[in-house]
Amino acid sequence: MAKFEVVIPSGLQGVYDTWHFAPAVIKDGMIYCSGIIGTSPDGNPVSTSAFDGANATLEDGEANLSDIMAIRDPEAQFEAAFEGVRSVLAAAGAGLEDIVEMTTYHVNIAEHMPVFMTVKDRYIKEPYPAWTAVGVSELVIPGGLMELGVIAAGIR
Repeated sequence: MAKFEVVIPSGLQGVYDTWHFAPAVIKDGMIYCSGIIGTSPDGNPVSTSAFDGANATLEDGEANLSDIMAIRDPEAQFEAAFEGVRSVLAAAGAGLEDIVEMTTYHVNIAEHMPVFMTVKDRYIKEPYPAWTAVGVSELVIPGGLMELGVIAAGIR
């Protein structure tokens, strides 16, 4: 028996079933969210759900996680990641204001940090969570520029 609760927002059951990881888990009153990259079915900004990229990829029964398409515009990609985190937290009964720790992984960190900071400040308000930003050479999603993972205080 699992000693934590799995959180699967509407629209991400296929991710859990196919790629075998939970969008988030709740343990001891804390919500641990898997990393999210801003994706879409066609590389354009998201028009409906932050999860459309994963869902479109899953329509191909043989699709791999690396077959998802990152949003080409950096600002739109970062916005989609924050919207995805917001949706995952909402499914767990929390919101962005409940984030206590944020870790971001950046490809070309110096080049994209000014745009990322602008987007981050639209979503993350005082009191600010702890934050670690790490530069990496690549992410699992081709074209991904930033992956966002958070830990939030649980509401349940």
